[in-house]
Amino acid sequence: MHILKIKNEKRDVGNVGEGEVCKYLKKHRFKIKERNYVAGGHEIDLIAENKEFICFVEVKTRTIGKENPAEPRPASSVTPEKQRSIIQAARQYLGGYFTDKMIRFDVAEVYVEENKRLVSINYIEGAFNYNTAHVRKWNT
Repeated sequence: MHILKIKNEKRDVGNVGEGEVCKYLKKHRFKIKERNYVAGGHEIDLIAENKEFICFVEVKTRTIGKENPAEPRPASSVTPEKQRSIIQAARQYLGGYFTDKMIRFDVAEVYVEENKRLVSINYIEGAFNYNTAHVRKWNT
């Protein structure tokens, strides 16, 4: 299979996952402020806000049957390097932005069928933070 087709297919699946997490967050009374926010070469999939929190959300979507056995859970691919990148983008987003809301870094694991229909969402609140962007062991 051609590399561009693989990348486009992966991006399509990722977009489906992000869309499903947007619905999930809205159902839980969050307002989506940004989607695919980019700053200084760093990207955040979703930025959502409610009365208490500003959440920076990394979405990891996997197609059932195409899981990588070396990566037991999608969240395991949110490496310390990726966490630091998200934190850098969050700092830029928040630069000059006064808020009394708490900041939270979440990870959403989304599972879809081959036809991109949602199977489930595992939403991990507070998956990492400014002080603990380190290797995290995720249960399988």
